[in-house]
Amino acid sequence: MSVSPVEKSLRKLVRDYQALNSATVTELSTIPSALDFARFTSANRPLVVRRAGQMERIRALERWTDDYLVEQLAGRELAISVTPKGNADAIVDGVFAEPATVDMPLESLFARLHEGEETREGPVYYLQSQNGNLAEEYAVLQDDVGTDGPAFAREVFGDPPEVANIWIGGSRSKTSLHKDPYENIYMVVRGSKTFTLLPPTEAYCLHEQVFPHATYAFSPETSSFTLNRTSPSTSLPWIPVDPLAPDFERSPRYAYARPMKVILHPGDMLYLPALWYHFVEQDVGWGPEGEEKGVQAAIAVNWWYEMRHDGHLWSTCSLIRRLVLALDGREEEDLLNSDDEE
Repeated sequence: MSVSPVEKSLRKLVRDYQALNSATVTELSTIPSALDFARFTSANRPLVVRRAGQMERIRALERWTDDYLVEQLAGRELAISVTPKGNADAIVDGVFAEPATVDMPLESLFARLHEGEETREGPVYYLQSQNGNLAEEYAVLQDDVGTDGPAFAREVFGDPPEVANIWIGGSRSKTSLHKDPYENIYMVVRGSKTFTLLPPTEAYCLHEQVFPHATYAFSPETSSFTLNRTSPSTSLPWIPVDPLAPDFERSPRYAYARPMKVILHPGDMLYLPALWYHFVEQDVGWGPEGEEKGVQAAIAVNWWYEMRHDGHLWSTCSLIRRLVLALDGREEEDLLNSDDEE
């Protein structure tokens, strides 16, 4: 079967980037200077700073015991996402499925996370509202992580973060492969996070498609779910590839990808450049109380900074996407209409 000139060019782009760039994520053990960090942002390359949170004296790492968090959020009903298998905002049975949302106090969420880790069964709960919740719903916790983000990022990005979020969940929750139009600094507070990363140049490998939109409905009484398509019908582009178990028959171009993995532990910070594709797994851990106290959970915070649209990055990535759409015989969707994820 002949390969079109467009496809040959996209494959060469993938190979050239892989040949010119490392197959692993750079790790530092000290806080980078503004100049050093700018080298990564200007190259749109990820970076891990081990124990950056401890070096920046972020108080959440020592303060966020179960009792402290429950006390700070006492009397509040929190919006918690719930799904059958922990795959919120993912492709399920040929549709893009958003989670159901239930309201509960934090102590109830902790109880459900504990039960889920013990039994590995039942609904999967995840605090993942990703709407700037540290400035709104969880503002009482904001001083524990700071309002301006890490100092090394602030010096380079210039402006304070546009959005800051807190994430609390168990080991069954995963975030499907996607990209965000933000510069992202991500820090683990409890447990661990495993990121699978792919650069924007590998858009060709990911078989993005358009899927109907649907939302789970959840019955707390029976712990049952129904998946309801949006009415009137809407659809959106998403990536169907599961990096943990890629289906090369359905997604043969993924064989050209070179995913990178990095694991974050408490205090570690990941600089996740704008438009990088990422898939996120997590594992639970004990909090500052020590082992066998409180509840094992995965807790993290992240800061989103507005990406720059001048320069070459946005325009180049838009061109790559247009070429992939043309290769697949699809009309171009609105490139600025992108969902924000972890």
